[in-house]
Amino acid sequence: MRETKIETGKVRGISCGWPSITVFYGIPYAAPPVGELRWRPPRPAASWEGVRDCVRPGPRCPQLGVGKGSFYEREFYPVEEPMDEDCLYLNVWTSAQSADEKLPVIFWVHGGAFMTGYGHSAHFDGEPFARQGVILVTINYRLNIFGWMVHPELSAESDRHASGNYGLLDQIFALEWVRRNIAAFGGDPDNITIAGQSAGAMCVQALLTTPLTQGMVSKAIMQSGGGITAAPDMRFPTLEEAEARTDLSLLGVSSIAQARALPWQELLQRWMASMPSPGLLRTPVIDGWVLPDSLDNMARAGNYRHVPCLIGCTAKEGIPAAPNYQLWKQQLDREYGLGKAGEFDALCGGAAGFKAYSKDHFTLHCRAAAEAWALLLEKQKTGPAYVYCLDRQLPGDDMGSFHAADLWYVFRTLHRSWRPWEKEDLWLAYACNTYWAQFAKTGVPQGDRLPEWTPYTAASPQTMELGAEIGMTQLPPDLRAEFRKAFLLGE
Repeated sequence: MRETKIETGKVRGISCGWPSITVFYGIPYAAPPVGELRWRPPRPAASWEGVRDCVRPGPRCPQLGVGKGSFYEREFYPVEEPMDEDCLYLNVWTSAQSADEKLPVIFWVHGGAFMTGYGHSAHFDGEPFARQGVILVTINYRLNIFGWMVHPELSAESDRHASGNYGLLDQIFALEWVRRNIAAFGGDPDNITIAGQSAGAMCVQALLTTPLTQGMVSKAIMQSGGGITAAPDMRFPTLEEAEARTDLSLLGVSSIAQARALPWQELLQRWMASMPSPGLLRTPVIDGWVLPDSLDNMARAGNYRHVPCLIGCTAKEGIPAAPNYQLWKQQLDREYGLGKAGEFDALCGGAAGFKAYSKDHFTLHCRAAAEAWALLLEKQKTGPAYVYCLDRQLPGDDMGSFHAADLWYVFRTLHRSWRPWEKEDLWLAYACNTYWAQFAKTGVPQGDRLPEWTPYTAASPQTMELGAEIGMTQLPPDLRAEFRKAFLLGE
């Protein structure tokens, strides 16, 4: 399949390395969110005449990047891709040779702390999934101040009396686009697995939770995020809280009209200069429309898509707890209340143990979040949850199984990395890609020559170990993770 017709016109893709697989890059799924459409819900893309060549990705959304010379720049972003506010494009990899094959679909939401990232970065490639009979769709969505801006003026002009969440609305709009158009690429609109990592995993949970995706999701994958809240300092604020702390003066303007009049390059620079001030929101918000309540409250009430889930983390996520012990103590008090905060602090070693704990902080919280999510689904009888921990020591440095290390294996893109991979890595990449593909097909992660993966339950709290060894295991008990999990489950 080199050409196909979608709702806005004909598109022409390009062959991958595997000749029977076609990738369609840079398909517009919404109108450019520029000018008066800045900080508004996405609108439909315009139609075109003739055949649109979709052989190059669209630009990434405006963002600050991960830092020159940083670990993550070398690891994932060695080349600086073009950037533009006109960025609402998606990419489709398919092995279908006709439009009637009804292949399962993975809808991928990239991570990046809600501030950076894009759907065509080097570690994302749909060819390995397509070779397994799964269509991959990756998307761009609005980020940072372009994606999450709140203000009373924006809420007043909205017929929903809400602002912010433009990045989530982009994701929902793209998911709706896939539902309407994926059959043209040989896909099954009734078999879509939403998947993401880090902030992308938190977005996946938001997509599971929002009433706006009813009937659109068949399965979900959350990597290093999602579940019952992974970290107390990452919960989304209410619209009222966000509006109260929005300070337009940080942008050098006094109205939304003035902010909309700024060129995107200037707006990006002014937003970057405002950091790390909390006066401009950089995350989704509980707005009463897209997100009626907190993700945790809605989960405990059973208000989410009841579908099979695959969820987990890496063994050395590495995201610290807080810049210092005093700030962390304040977070604990807000999260647990004074009594339980003291209990958890003692388990972590207090001030003397803070430095050591901080290295484990996000790993422990992701583990507790995933296990609590699995137990909640079991209790509510809303679908099995398959839990994993990727503990492979990646060759080439001493970073271990760092945050996002699983992406090289899940997308089976080792050949795009600088690392001196070993045979164990090749096998692990086959295992991860196969488990994920089979989960997208059937709702059960499985595969030829691979160990059976069973759901995580109270009676059998088994996690899939993904590393030099692959197989079901019960992770060593950790009192801190158990405390956190019991707190999340209200025990």
